[in-house]
Amino acid sequence: MNNSSSVRRLLALAAICFPFFLSAQTTTYTVSGRTLDPEGAPLYLALLTLIDDRDTNLRYSAYSNEDGSFDLRDVQPGPYQLRTFYLGLEPVLLPVSCEGPDMQLKIGDLALKPASKLLNTVTITGRQKFVERKIDRTVVNVDALIGNAGNNALEVLERSPGVSVDQDGLIRLKGRSGVTVYIDDKPTYLSGADLENYLKSLPAGALKQIEIMTNPPAKYEAAGNAGIINIITKRNKLSGIYGNVTASLQQGQYTRSNNSLNLNANRKRLGVTLLLNGGFRETFKDLYINRYYKSADNVLESSFSQNSYIVRGGQSLNAKFGLDFYATEKTTLGFSAKGFVGPSFDRKDNVAFVRDGSNNILQKVNADNNIENTFNNGTFNTYFKQAIGSKGASLTFDADYVTYESGADQVFLNYLYTPGDQLEYQDRIDGNLPSNIKIYAAKTDFAKPIGQTAKMEAGLKTAFTATDNTADYRNTVDGITTPDYSLSNQFLYDEWIHSAYLNYSKSFGKVDLQLGLRGETTQLEGNQLGNPVQPDTSFTRQYTNLFPTVFALWRVDTSGRHVMTFSFGRRINRPFFQDLNPFISPLDKFTFYGGNPNLLPTYAYNFSLAHTFRDWLTTSLNYGLTTDGINETLEISNGIYYSRPGNIATNHSATLSIEASKAVNSWYTFNTYCEGGYLLYQSPLYTEILDVGSFYHYLSLVNSFTLGKGWTAELHGEYQSDIVYAQLLIKSFGTLNVAFQKKVLKNRGSLKLAVNDILYTRRANGVINNLRLTDADWNSRIDSRQVTATFSYAFGKAKSNKPKHNGSGSESEQSRVKS
Repeated sequence: MNNSSSVRRLLALAAICFPFFLSAQTTTYTVSGRTLDPEGAPLYLALLTLIDDRDTNLRYSAYSNEDGSFDLRDVQPGPYQLRTFYLGLEPVLLPVSCEGPDMQLKIGDLALKPASKLLNTVTITGRQKFVERKIDRTVVNVDALIGNAGNNALEVLERSPGVSVDQDGLIRLKGRSGVTVYIDDKPTYLSGADLENYLKSLPAGALKQIEIMTNPPAKYEAAGNAGIINIITKRNKLSGIYGNVTASLQQGQYTRSNNSLNLNANRKRLGVTLLLNGGFRETFKDLYINRYYKSADNVLESSFSQNSYIVRGGQSLNAKFGLDFYATEKTTLGFSAKGFVGPSFDRKDNVAFVRDGSNNILQKVNADNNIENTFNNGTFNTYFKQAIGSKGASLTFDADYVTYESGADQVFLNYLYTPGDQLEYQDRIDGNLPSNIKIYAAKTDFAKPIGQTAKMEAGLKTAFTATDNTADYRNTVDGITTPDYSLSNQFLYDEWIHSAYLNYSKSFGKVDLQLGLRGETTQLEGNQLGNPVQPDTSFTRQYTNLFPTVFALWRVDTSGRHVMTFSFGRRINRPFFQDLNPFISPLDKFTFYGGNPNLLPTYAYNFSLAHTFRDWLTTSLNYGLTTDGINETLEISNGIYYSRPGNIATNHSATLSIEASKAVNSWYTFNTYCEGGYLLYQSPLYTEILDVGSFYHYLSLVNSFTLGKGWTAELHGEYQSDIVYAQLLIKSFGTLNVAFQKKVLKNRGSLKLAVNDILYTRRANGVINNLRLTDADWNSRIDSRQVTATFSYAFGKAKSNKPKHNGSGSESEQSRVKS
């Protein structure tokens, strides 16, 4: 380790530890209770605020939950007035003293009465926590970090605790791959580059929360070894006509823009939601790849070096329309439609050199690779929800139809030169790759409270997926074009998944327990159509599995200072649809990608034990065991790299994390996440044996400052050490970001300015291991240093609320669509 690296690590560690010392002696309180309407029924989305008696300023705010419960957490000591507000009802004002040894102030039931006058508008201000913990998930409030403004959903994920995103958009959770991404409790049905592009098209201004579940409950699909990330968009449930608009411009070496309009119109029995996102993006990657070929006695025989300057860009338009009809107080019908159009392009200028063992040039290759991509998606959902009785039981039914149409027109131009720079050979490869995926899904869910402290949930689901992928390649040499049957193919794949689950939760005073069991059976059939030089191939498979989940929460003391949680779950990762396609396709002249029809599903066992102190400091110990792990494998044959997925590894993952979010005083709040872990991969790998393990650590600190007169600021830094992923060693990197915000237009609008990666240290470098008689590495620069300007404005009036439905009949299939 060099001196500069040591200094950076010490500074990062000091920055992380400083807030703990600053706030170690601070006492905080939690104020909790329940809101009721005039008939004594739970009141949903009532606004609770704490007003400081000493200066009459609003300090904290929160909304009541569907069961009427609320809690205001991390409250500083002092005298307050608790105000309960709900449009159409008379506000309640209650003195609250956050002083003394009891840190848990239980207010009890607050019953509101009909109001004599109806207010038209209400302005809500106050501090919002960045991270909240529940028994089975961690919740990230996106707007709590002003640095998120103007960014996209993928960049917001990268700032969330325990989540990392590599240079290729691969999402990992607590050091592990195999994450399933949902939008509003619905699967994205995407993976790989398609998922990356889609998340980049979603502006942060359209997002409300991110739910991180390393062990999701049985209600969710079992897919996703590392867990589920559920992105919740802004869909207000108050009625009236209102919404918000956001416009942003981001400038790095290239220019990007993300813009959104969120409109809600809810009146009487009808609710309408419209969400529009649009923008454009352009970015670059300057990539260097080196490969060194050795003899059996470890002597360098030849080498290959390549520089690829890649410019990627595109446009996107994402629209979502939702319609809810409240037939009665207990019956709701709804329909939603979502569409996405995202044309994009890749421009690659490649220069490669082949050298002998003495570093003399044997061959020079120039390659211009251009790809025009199309990607269109339509998702349609209809649902029915029926409340049963007066005890909170409900029955829901969802049906989904999802379609994806994508295509890629590829042009590979290759020019080979002698050491004297004389052209000796040239060719052209044209590829046309249309793909069509259709998904049909239906599910039903039943939930019933049992007494005051228990709840039972059950459900059934069935889903059918049909995919059709074609690859049509042609070679042109000396002006003559011929079909390339070694690369051309058509792959058909059909899959049925049937599932059922049962979930039971109960509170035993200081202990909450949640048990779940999910069963899934899968039947699949793949058919690789032949051509004049390749025979037909086909395969079928069927398997059934059970997936148990266990969650436990123990309030160690009556004040709630110490809370312990435990979770266990079994998960599955099914192969991406396209990864089962056995034929290969070129990424460039020296690298080819191929599928693997023999891929088996991956299974994982996840354990977590966590301790939370005073609702602001959480320490978590996690262990995961993955068998038959699906990872990218790299093989060299005659100097050509072949990349394909394989069930190559048993993976052990152990992590210790510290997560803290605390208001130190009225002007300074910090959010920090520290993680240290050990990853081990073991498996046979072609001619080698993969047996690699290493420790890693990750540090992140967000400092938030309230400067007065509507001004706020944020300073965010993070550091990731070297980390191993199967054959790959990803080298360390760090970033430093700063953001400022000013409230304008009577607090309805905001202006934000952010600078990301100020020091330009967000590198993407790595080493490829376990290659026979070969060493390989890469390093690259990306367009990570950016200045972002964002304007947002909220408009309209809100009066009351109706419950809306965010369910779906399609739970995991979209997460397996890959470009």
